[in-house]
Amino acid sequence: MGAQADVLDAEGPILVSAGSLLTDGVWLWREDLAYYVATYHLALPGDFLARVGELDHRPPEVPESRLVDILTRELGIPMG
Repeated sequence: MGAQADVLDAEGPILVSAGSLLTDGVWLWREDLAYYVATYHLALPGDFLARVGELDHRPPEVPESRLVDILTRELGIPMG
């Protein structure tokens, strides 16, 4: 968790939790995504929106093993 300036507008606000990541176990996105969608009317991938609908707009519990897999294999962050 951290604070970061708006990456699309140097004069924009400082966003809290800008470095935080969220996942449903399939997709990975920054916590400040909603800000960018609302502010800049960004279009999200159809597959992402379909997944959100499948989950009834509720984040699922992601098993710890999947979280570790995302960190190590997909993000390249070594664990222990």
